[in-house]
Amino acid sequence: MIRTGVENLDFLLDGGLKNSTITDIFGSSGTGKTQLALQIILNSMSENIKVLYQDTTGNFRPERLVEMAKFMHLEMNFLDKITVERITNVSEQQKSLDSIKDSDFSLIVIDNITDLFSFEYPKEEQITEKNMQFSQYMKNLSRITLEKNIPIVITNMIRKIDSFEQENMDSIISLYTHIKIKLTKNLTYYQGQIINPLLKNNFSYKITKQGLTQHP
Repeated sequence: MIRTGVENLDFLLDGGLKNSTITDIFGSSGTGKTQLALQIILNSMSENIKVLYQDTTGNFRPERLVEMAKFMHLEMNFLDKITVERITNVSEQQKSLDSIKDSDFSLIVIDNITDLFSFEYPKEEQITEKNMQFSQYMKNLSRITLEKNIPIVITNMIRKIDSFEQENMDSIISLYTHIKIKLTKNLTYYQGQIINPLLKNNFSYKITKQGLTQHP
């Protein structure tokens, strides 16, 4: 089990993220999705495990990871346990699952999971093909978390249709994820919501130099 580092969130998750599960962290820009994913990586270091971080957007900032690690008083050799892959197209993202199957990683983080699919299949007439490709990808990812008995963390974006906000490719993602954590920003603080078939709870948090922390 891996803690998120947000006390009230870990309480609601009955301690943290469990093996053989896919956790979906989604929300609009600036709500702390990537920072929470990095925080989960840092908390996994206490278990002495190897981590794979896949970056599909090019926004990974190692200096932010190091800044957060200093607040946790981690030795800088923790970086040796983290492999960062820059994924630039859908084909790479799909093929990367083959190498993951044969790896000894104990935690997989994919940030952002739908971005490249939306970029490569932007047209209305491509929706069917996009959904087929992404559905197969999520099916394979789900098989990995079960066969390897490891947690997988994904981040995802929200798209706006008129005045309505919806998670990108939600109908497919929801079929394969075990826990969904929605992050939103209010006027004075951030609000999170845990969504799964058995649980729907809210928590509040703030974003600081050390990462996401409990609020108030």
